[in-house]
Amino acid sequence: MLRTPRAEVVAWLGAVALGAATLPAIWWEPLHLDERVMLEFSRGSAWGITQNVFVERGGAPAQFLVERVTLHWPGGLLGLRGPSLVFFLLALPLTGLLAKRLAGPTEAIAVPFLLALAPLAVGLATFARMYALFLLLVVMAALAAIRAGSCRSQAWWIAAGVLAAGLVYVHPIAPLYAVPAFACGLAVRDDSLHSGIREARYGVVAATIVALPYLYALAVLQSRYAVGEAGLLSTTAGRTVVEEAFRALSPSGTIGLAVFCLLAAGGGVTLARERPRVSALLAAWVLTPIVFFTVVPAETRFYGRYLLPALPAFLILVVAGCRLLGRRLPFVAGLVILALALEGIDGVERAQALRSLDLRGLPPVPENSVLFSSTGSPLSDRPPELLDDLIDLETRLPARVEELPSIDPRYERGLVGKGARNVGTFLAADEERRGVWIFRGSRRRVDAAERRLRANAAVASERVGDQLLVVTSQEALDARRLVELGIAVRTAWGTDAPRDRWPRTLVVIDRVSLG
Repeated sequence: MLRTPRAEVVAWLGAVALGAATLPAIWWEPLHLDERVMLEFSRGSAWGITQNVFVERGGAPAQFLVERVTLHWPGGLLGLRGPSLVFFLLALPLTGLLAKRLAGPTEAIAVPFLLALAPLAVGLATFARMYALFLLLVVMAALAAIRAGSCRSQAWWIAAGVLAAGLVYVHPIAPLYAVPAFACGLAVRDDSLHSGIREARYGVVAATIVALPYLYALAVLQSRYAVGEAGLLSTTAGRTVVEEAFRALSPSGTIGLAVFCLLAAGGGVTLARERPRVSALLAAWVLTPIVFFTVVPAETRFYGRYLLPALPAFLILVVAGCRLLGRRLPFVAGLVILALALEGIDGVERAQALRSLDLRGLPPVPENSVLFSSTGSPLSDRPPELLDDLIDLETRLPARVEELPSIDPRYERGLVGKGARNVGTFLAADEERRGVWIFRGSRRRVDAAERRLRANAAVASERVGDQLLVVTSQEALDARRLVELGIAVRTAWGTDAPRDRWPRTLVVIDRVSLG
């Protein structure tokens, strides 16, 4: 067992408590398109998940298999997003232990707090995808390698190799982080690299065996994303990959970017004097994925979340930079507090934005009602069309008509025909129910729609916060009249502007279904 001073253990527990403050976001945050993908595939059998995710798409099935269990219990949004928060909280003390072994006691205390507040990590802590698990297992693989390099144990090298290679079943970009994690075992040694590499060969063999099926996934991914054939990756904000990457790793916009990059550069200098191998390793840990995504040609985009497993290495460099600039402990503590404050500003703004959205304030759908597809103004990666999925997760809707029958309608072929068939099934049942329609958009759009809907005596509208509007038919109607009323409700929201693509599409689908 590794012995750690009590002060470090207390700090790690404090960081875990700080990280747990993101718990309300499980219920406050709208669904992301990727979370809808998770819902789509993780409800199947274990074999079905492997077939759909790994065999057909070349993806990593691990998180889907976890979600298959947690969506059954505890279920709901907690079952969907709770696993990510658990993995994130487990990663905090382990990151402290990693920082201690690679850098020193100051980093061991400060890095978990910085990770607990880092906007990139906080945003992914309650995100129902594989990133928190990816972070946790990268840190675990690095610790296993450090243990192997320290005690010169073949068994630990094999364990480190298995853990590092197993990362490819968590995320397809795992090799970018598996190699630096495994190399931690060489960085902490004080003998020749040749001797360490000779010892590590057992881990390399184990890693090769575990990762062999990944070669198949690579072929699928190469075909799917035209790797090597398309142009270079773009970013959602139009920045370069390098700028987008460092903005993801740093908080508070341009000021935070400048402060954190300056501190990280200083940390590289500090550790180069104290532990040259560790300094080189941490730099490679951060820069390798950035360089890869800068030069690789593929039909996809770069997202900052791909850098989450590099965040511990970056933060270790940041704290080491505080030691270079601060020299004395009070100054070091002051610089670390400044870094925490910059992160905290982003955290407070995020919490306020989520709280003001007031998704928890959405009223329950009455028993004798049917929820039609939600819509509204387009929102990047978290479209209002997924509001009905979120409500269904928490309350199990009594009845629902999926007029947009797709994870992401942008890529759905035959969208109008499929949606019209779903509406046609509802029309054939011809039960009298009350209709419910939910809209999300800017305060100005919601205000305008609410004013127009007041003129329609057949519906009542209820405002939830600034961005949400719930519209309900005044009485139970037959299926055909509800679909006709839905056209009027969507038209009142607005269907003429280019950004009203989905309200306009829903009107087309309903009209086609009515013949």
